[in-house]
Amino acid sequence: MPRWARGWPEALKARAARYALQRWLGPFLEEPLRLEQLGLDLRGGTGTLRELRLRAAAVDELLAGAGAPLELREGGVGAVTVTVPWAALGTEPVRLRLSGLRLVLRPRECG
Repeated sequence: MPRWARGWPEALKARAARYALQRWLGPFLEEPLRLEQLGLDLRGGTGTLRELRLRAAAVDELLAGAGAPLELREGGVGAVTVTVPWAALGTEPVRLRLSGLRLVLRPRECG
């Protein structure tokens, strides 16, 4: 667990994580994150977000910028789990697991 998080009450850790995640991911989500969607185990190095609905226009803007031939119409993620190896940070990978990914795509119109 990172040194800065030691001694914080669990509720405060969850609120701080939700705030940071909302700042980073908020533009790509249809709804603000709720504490019920967030599962944290900082000591174990894992965090999970559940039932995320994607803001299609924001995600599609990224796809268009990357030259993707497909357009996102709607999408969601059942769960995203991140595992951070605190004891070996920098030598072991941070792992990201997506489950329940749902995307509705269509060919991008040329024009």
